Amino acid sequence: MEKTFLQTLNLYRGKSALQISPSPELALVFVSLASAIPGMENKMPDKNSKKYQWEKKLTASLNFEGALEVAAAATALAQGREELVSGPDGNLPSWYRDPAKAGRDGTAKTIGFYRPKEQTPKVRYFLGITENSKDKQGSKIGISLEYPDLFKIARVMEEAALAILGWRKDIEGRREANGQDRSAKSKPATAEAF
Repeated sequence: MEKTFLQTLNLYRGKSALQISPSPELALVFVSLASAIPGMENKMPDKNSKKYQWEKKLTASLNFEGALEVAAAATALAQGREELVSGPDGNLPSWYRDPAKAGRDGTAKTIGFYRPKEQTPKVRYFLGITENSKDKQGSKIGISLEYPDLFKIARVMEEAALAILGWRKDIEGRREANGQDRSAKSKPATAEAF
């Protein structure tokens, strides 16, 4: 069975979990965060039991431009170039998403990167989703990110953006038509080839 290039990214932490699900058919990337079940934080669940409250997850969707903006921000943060993406007020980037503007159901949400209150060598940033409600009491879920996580997020968002545009499918199709596949090794160029 051949594995497709576009995969869902799952990150699991003691207090929350992240899932990034590309949907080229809808031309969107869904970013979902779920909190751990109370009392299950920093614990391993028993076999056949749940650790996260996926039924209470917060999900924000990003279009092509949004996916690339998140990818660029994650890459800059992973490379230690926070100044490239922080605003004039020093805040890290965030994106406001209102499904009603696209004719879909759901509440408006803000997704963004945040600095931890106390930086540790392992936890560098947080990615959070906040549900925007009129009473200002909306739900909020965040996940801690390490440097490798930032690279993973950037890569998934870049791949999703290419899939939304249809480029990746075209690239894979051209490679197959040319008799190349992923396992094929390129031959070194020689002067005679020119």
